[in-house]
Amino acid sequence: MNSDPVIDEVRSVRRKISASYGHDVRKMIADHMKQQARYADRLIAPRHTQLSDIRACDALHDRAHAEIAAGQFTTLTSYSAARKRKAKRAK
Repeated sequence: MNSDPVIDEVRSVRRKISASYGHDVRKMIADHMKQQARYADRLIAPRHTQLSDIRACDALHDRAHAEIAAGQFTTLTSYSAARKRKAKRAK
């Protein structure tokens, strides 16, 4: 098997980190939790997406693929462009 220097370096660093915690996952997680609490002001919280937003996106996606399959549009890009033109006319 060929050796990749980047992969070898990543594995080496991973081994060093693991060794610094005595190869104990619980110690490593506990330390990461402490660091997270210590630097909480620097962390960015993920945006919570509403389930209704996800369902609306899924419905739009399904509709787009149905219209493309029916031959009304050739690509998702052309479908998207047509929707933008339609929305612009509606204003």
